[in-house]
Amino acid sequence: MEAEETNFSDDLLTLNQIKEWIEICRTEQVDELEIEKGNWLLRIRTRYPYPILRTQGLLSATPELAHQQEELPSDPLPAPDIHISAPLTGIFYSRPRPDAPPFVRVGSPVSEGQVVALVESMKVFNEVKSEVSGVVRQILPKDGQLVQHGETIIVLQRSGRGG
Repeated sequence: MEAEETNFSDDLLTLNQIKEWIEICRTEQVDELEIEKGNWLLRIRTRYPYPILRTQGLLSATPELAHQQEELPSDPLPAPDIHISAPLTGIFYSRPRPDAPPFVRVGSPVSEGQVVALVESMKVFNEVKSEVSGVVRQILPKDGQLVQHGETIIVLQRSGRGG
């Protein structure tokens, strides 16, 4: 029985190992990392809510150091991209029927409330709607691909002020 417990513990990631992987993702600016160990899957996703600035030769990804940059651009920074996520785990579809055009393409304008995709789960097709207006920058999954709840499926560049 002790051998079984030892094998089970070998299949686990420790909290310190997880913290190390998170730190590596942060310092190396990795957007997403998946690690499988035994029956476990660890997925780390990072999002930077502020731009990474070069200050006196050092890379700064902290808002505390960002204000120390001597010359700020006169134009305001563009709005951050909006990530539309899968509302549930299921199969991604970019069009309502196989013979129909896609809801959106890269470069397509999108208005608030517009259907941008479908996710099929348990034979039910769920509409994915945009909560903001913008322009499609990326469509990440391919038709028929399994997507996980919360996974980014479409990236929009926000347009307009009220977006």
